[in-house]
Amino acid sequence: MPNYTDTEERNLSVVRQFLGEENGPADKSELFAEDAVWWNGLPLIPGAEGVTEHKGREALRNILPSQSKAPPRPGGDKYDLATMAISDVVMLADGDYVVRQQTFSATTLRGQDYSNVYCFVFRFNDRGEIAYLTEHWNTWHAYNVLFNNFDMEPAHPEG
Repeated sequence: MPNYTDTEERNLSVVRQFLGEENGPADKSELFAEDAVWWNGLPLIPGAEGVTEHKGREALRNILPSQSKAPPRPGGDKYDLATMAISDVVMLADGDYVVRQQTFSATTLRGQDYSNVYCFVFRFNDRGEIAYLTEHWNTWHAYNVLFNNFDMEPAHPEG
């Protein structure tokens, strides 16, 4: 087990709060600096299509699964938060950085099984707030399960 500094332990705790493993604020955006940035490589977040760098707490609230109020996009699906599970966790801290890799699994609201490997890189400011979050994941798989779900409309040749 690594021997972490008090600052690194604080940062690890904030990451666990962010992921719901420790008690933290109900509004997870409060763990971020007011001007924080969250980079997400799949620019299809409802209400922020085309954006990969989400800047500021209000924008971050839009991409937090438990707080997003954006309407679903056509063909979209979301995780059923009650079904989520996290496994295979590796977490390391070094100074202002925490890296966390994990497997995330859930059932979607449309009943599809979803599992993906995520790697998060958190950079903290001196106040222990997340200043920048980089989210790496298999975006091809996520797109196919979460963003490319159109119901097939049968042909109605007789009327």
